[in-house]
Amino acid sequence: MRHLIGILALLLLVSGTAPASADALKDALARLQARYETTRTLAADFRQTIESPTLATPLESKGTVAFEKPNRMRWEYEAPDHQLIVGDGTILWIYQPEDKQAIKAPLGEMFQATTPVSFLAGLGHLDRDFNATLEREEKERWVLRLMPKTEKSIGTLVLVVRKSDAGVDEARVTDSLGTTTKLVLSGEKRNVDLDPKLFHFTPPPGVDVVKPPTY
Repeated sequence: MRHLIGILALLLLVSGTAPASADALKDALARLQARYETTRTLAADFRQTIESPTLATPLESKGTVAFEKPNRMRWEYEAPDHQLIVGDGTILWIYQPEDKQAIKAPLGEMFQATTPVSFLAGLGHLDRDFNATLEREEKERWVLRLMPKTEKSIGTLVLVVRKSDAGVDEARVTDSLGTTTKLVLSGEKRNVDLDPKLFHFTPPPGVDVVKPPTY
């Protein structure tokens, strides 16, 4: 389940610079929002690192991610911690092959517009859903901090955004317990046609399907 924490809470180790101006923040937010409003699909490789006060050492994993607006997604983690997370627009599946178990839940209950990962998935809007600040401005990147406006938020999102095209290089989510999940994206492909099968999941034979009590 540690991968799910990263996805729910997902999406910055750089040197600081002088304080950012209000105009720089406005420009960064406008360009980032514009990019995601014009992004239909997104596919990339990712590396994920989870650090927590309860963990002796960081947990590292990698895999591929794909998004298709408005709310379809696929996170596939490579071995040795293979796991598949698929959102088909209505249902969220979390398939754990080693446990021969698939968790099934309503997508809307797992991903709200006010959660940090919703913006990466194309569900959120910066001005409406987040209080944003510019932590620092580098020569080629902005480092943005997004705080969800709702009290029911699951964390604070920090994005490292390229100035060249407003693409996200890194995303870091820190929850209220101090657990930080960092996603580093690479090999990004934007607005390409994605196979619809990526966003559908059927439990293999012999797999137990577990549903939350409220479902």
